[in-house]
Amino acid sequence: MDEKKTILIVEDDKYIIHFLSVSFREENYGFQVAKSVKEAVSLFYANRPDVVILDLGLPDGDGMEVIERIREIADTPVIVVSARQEEDEKIRALDAGADDYVTKPFYMG
Repeated sequence: MDEKKTILIVEDDKYIIHFLSVSFREENYGFQVAKSVKEAVSLFYANRPDVVILDLGLPDGDGMEVIERIREIADTPVIVVSARQEEDEKIRALDAGADDYVTKPFYMG
């Protein structure tokens, strides 16, 4: 039997959390939600998810710190989902170790 894949959603917008939660639940993925840098790092270290979906604008800091902390110990895929559309922000995130960068708003179809 295949083990259920887990996703760590790092996002503070309740609408996006709801949208992603519904989508992942329909696809039978397990997931956890972190709404801050501190919570994201703690949940990542404790649970080692298979994938991280990461917003950069968090209430207690920049999501770039989450990427850096993850890359210290793991090569877990990190997908940035951010409203920041500037090219230099995308490059900075990818250089820090993000695997992909999706700009908000987005559609999962």
